This record gives sequence, C-alpha cells and structure tokens, in this order.
Amino acid sequence: MKLALIEAKKAIPTLTAFCVGCVIVDPTTSSVVSTGYARELSGNTHAEANAIDKLKGSKPINLVGSDLYTTLEPCSIRTSGNIPCSRRIIENKFGRVFIGVEEPTDFVLCEGIKLLRDAG
Repeated sequence: MKLALIEAKKAIPTLTAFCVGCVIVDPTTSSVVSTGYARELSGNTHAEANAIDKLKGSKPINLVGSDLYTTLEPCSIRTSGNIPCSRRIIENKFGRVFIGVEEPTDFVLCEGIKLLRDAG
C-alpha cells in the first residue's frame, strides 16, 4: 500500500477527481508487476485502469489471482463512459483487492466494494 500511496502522489491534482495510486503484485513471488496513478495515461484514466492497461499494452499477461492495491475504492460507474475499474478487476479475476479508503460521495455514489465482494 505504501507503493500505491507513492503512485498517488504522482497524480496531478484537479478539482473534479481524486489522486489515486495502484499497484499490482504477483502473490507467488511478491513482486510488483505494474503500477498506475490517476490521469497517468490519456483518456480520463483511473489508477487501476492504468496499471492494467500498461500490462496489456506490452504483452498479454495473466492477472488471475494477482493482488491489487489501490488507495481509493475502485469505481463502479464512470461518467466518462469508460469501463468502471471494479468491472475490470472482476473481469481480470484478481485474487485479492486491498483498498485504502472508501470513495466519498463527492462525485458519485460508488459501489465498487459491494461489486467486488459480490463477485467473490
């Protein structure tokens, strides 16, 4: 989680979004396989989406069972029309998700934790 906080500090602050960091870890080796932070890549991107996309962009990688650390609850809705991070985490079959804090209701009512729990 400390690495995710370091990633979050890289995000340029805005009035309409949070600064979030994400780290993906291979639990079999405890090694970091990807990192991401909010607005790192073009396209109104979230930290989790960036960490996943950076892996998918290089060569196909199996994320099944991987651990994901994020400083803020993964989104359940995207007003931009992008795929919500909670859905991307579920689709990639991450093993565990460690969340720093629940998302405040500043912008949307987030149900990311509920979606992740419901998906197992």
